[in-house]
Amino acid sequence: MTKQEIIKMFNLKKEEVLLLDQYIFQLKKTNKLFNLVGRSTLTNPWERHICDSLQLSEFIKNKKSRILDMGSGAGIPGIPLSVIGYENTVMVEAKNKKANFIKEVIFSLKLKAKVINTRLEELQKKPTEFVVCRALAPLAKLINYSLLFADKNTTLVFLKGKSANNELVEAKEEFKFEYKLFKSKTNKEGLVVKITNFKKK
Repeated sequence: MTKQEIIKMFNLKKEEVLLLDQYIFQLKKTNKLFNLVGRSTLTNPWERHICDSLQLSEFIKNKKSRILDMGSGAGIPGIPLSVIGYENTVMVEAKNKKANFIKEVIFSLKLKAKVINTRLEELQKKPTEFVVCRALAPLAKLINYSLLFADKNTTLVFLKGKSANNELVEAKEEFKFEYKLFKSKTNKEGLVVKITNFKKK
């Protein structure tokens, strides 16, 4: 998928495109110093990182929603979502270098977002409306983490690869939940997993 196709798909404004380009520039530059993302993913970052992140906007209609991005890494999906106007995005990242990179991006792009440099287990337990993440851990572990920040209205939206169906089977042994699967826009084998009404068995 090309940059132009992605711009059209999400109806991105000119200033949003400029900010996303600046983010990619910073990502490529910093990635040479230490590993933020796999080098091969930067051959087409608009598809691999921007589109992958922005597809979550279809599940979070209200841009004032409180969003927690667990294990944000290089700020994915939190930074692209913030760029397109999500005002209450909190990114949690335990690794200092990655958290500092996110902090620099938030500052340079003047985003309404926060990064917290801590482990999820040590984060203040405050309910959020949406929990999102990409490539952090198997589904059972993600649900377990999410319970720390959830109430009955919390929705989980996770970007997952081809192992999603197996992970759902494993998660069902430990948790009760309702879920829907959606095809990823960026990966033929990828899925977006939306989970609601989740609790430990």
